[in-house]
Amino acid sequence: MAALHTIHQHNERDLEAGHATPPSSLVTGKARRRNSCRRFACVALVAVAALAVALAGVLGALYLALDPKMPLYTVHALNVTAFGMDDDMTARARFDAAVRFENPNRVIGISYEEGSSLAVWYGGYRLSEGALPAFYQGHRDAAVVHVAMSEARLGGTGVVEAMRHVNAAGGELPLVFRGEVPVRVKVGPVTTAKVTPRVRCDLVLDRLSTEGGIRIKTMSCNLKLW
Repeated sequence: MAALHTIHQHNERDLEAGHATPPSSLVTGKARRRNSCRRFACVALVAVAALAVALAGVLGALYLALDPKMPLYTVHALNVTAFGMDDDMTARARFDAAVRFENPNRVIGISYEEGSSLAVWYGGYRLSEGALPAFYQGHRDAAVVHVAMSEARLGGTGVVEAMRHVNAAGGELPLVFRGEVPVRVKVGPVTTAKVTPRVRCDLVLDRLSTEGGIRIKTMSCNLKLW
């Protein structure tokens, strides 16, 4: 029994001797690591903030240098090349549109790409549609582009009677001119990716006829980039 007691005491001494690092030293090491991580996080946050401020400054200077302005679009003229009503109460309409494009920017060019879509609407009826040719518009340039629109055939007594009333009474004809025009912006040697702004012009014509000139009495256009 004495031998067993001696071995037990020896094991207790060995276990006590195995504590190479006191608990207080472990706590101090953890605190140092936490402080080091905090210092690293603070340095990283300061670096990110400085980079954001520098980037904002560069973008601000670039914005001031470029002075970007939105392009302007207006329907310069809208002529009816075909309009009539068949015996089966079907209306036919075709337009030629002249659209004015204005680029007011002094250092930004605009490239109009293939794939545009233009349409003339009366209420919920699409009267005619067409597309723009591809062309490039330079700095502070204005151009009038003529677009030949396709003919549309509209059935139903509602739209036919409404157009008859407008022409017979000499009243006003509200139309909507809509377009989706893919463009690329060019600044010096840099050309951006393609975006497709949406154009809408609300028009009021004095009548709808192929005889004589048609006057646009009022017009309001707006542009949405997305």
